[in-house]
Amino acid sequence: MHLFVIHQFPDLDTFAPVIYKLDSKVKGMANILSVYPVQDFRKYGLVKFLLKRKIKYYSLSDINLKSRFLILLLKILFLLPKFILTKLNILWHPLYHYVNLFTSNDICRFIEKEKIKSITIDNALPLRFQKIFYNSCLRMNIKLIKCKVGINVRKNVKIEKSELECCNKYILSENLIPDPEDINLKKKIVRIDSARFSLEWLDILEEINHLKLESYKPYSPGKDKLKIVIFSRPHIILGEWKKIEEKIKSLDNVEVKLKIKPRGDLSPLHSSRHFVIQSTSSELINWADLIVSHISSVLIEAFIKKKTLFFLDYITKDKHKTAAWYYYKMESKKESYHLDDYSFFVKINSLDHLIREITLFSKNIQNLRENKLKDQKKFLKNILGNQYDNKGLLDKYANFYINL
Repeated sequence: MHLFVIHQFPDLDTFAPVIYKLDSKVKGMANILSVYPVQDFRKYGLVKFLLKRKIKYYSLSDINLKSRFLILLLKILFLLPKFILTKLNILWHPLYHYVNLFTSNDICRFIEKEKIKSITIDNALPLRFQKIFYNSCLRMNIKLIKCKVGINVRKNVKIEKSELECCNKYILSENLIPDPEDINLKKKIVRIDSARFSLEWLDILEEINHLKLESYKPYSPGKDKLKIVIFSRPHIILGEWKKIEEKIKSLDNVEVKLKIKPRGDLSPLHSSRHFVIQSTSSELINWADLIVSHISSVLIEAFIKKKTLFFLDYITKDKHKTAAWYYYKMESKKESYHLDDYSFFVKINSLDHLIREITLFSKNIQNLRENKLKDQKKFLKNILGNQYDNKGLLDKYANFYINL
């Protein structure tokens, strides 16, 4: 049995297609362990889909007795009103970042009991947990696999030496990130294109989604409301996104939804900002006529589905108009993106510019023309690989685990 460790939604989102495919090949070969007890991932439609296939879901209560008491305490705490739970970062933050909820001995016993053949973690799992899992795998003579989550469309990104520690193999699905120079570190890297954005998985997601792409009705100016989804970016304060949302809401004949990124939102799911909108990012892409965002890997799915993007180029650069500048300090930290080399989207240089472009778009919607579609497809092939639009990719992941 191969165990996949989850702690926030992005790693679940990344592992789900691999878990599904491996289970399809060999029943009972892929199971899940959740190591962040504050969030019950079984509330997600994605996990419900996997559980219907009889895939096992373990929580920390299956690891040790201490965690059973903690989970019981949390259940009592969750009876508090939502507005209180959202303000309890004083609890959620240290619990996630500093508290050790299990030991290597706990994991070794679990490995032996469940006959685990490998453990897979994501690169954003807290380092103290990475070390516990790696040491446990060494002791039990099994492989620890680390997987890079998401697609990074920033230029000049490299894999740091520290990322390649605490693992036997490192699955890398980003074609534009170079191999490390150290030959021993290079041997750890396994390159397989993104499972999350494979066409096979996107088709399966359509079975799970309530808002389906096939139900999308193209916007008709003067007849329909223009449907807009805003995808936030972590570390840009929520106030910036709320300001954008409120400005768009002030327009006539527009419907807008703000989707908060799940990374870093550690509160219980029933009070979590990203979970209160009951539609997933995939569903919102299906629903929307227009996407408004900055850099986010979810945009890859929007491009595959040929949705129009208004890219907020200004949001980390204009120190006079956005508080986000104070986090990124763009004068000293210049970020550049692979998107900069393409023209199939609209680059937005201010909030006022965004409103003008939305107004123009609502009056005379223009779908991507043939030359821009070619430009978009070129971008996708550069980011995802030349075979991104061919089926059979998930088999490569399943075969990797079967042959470990």
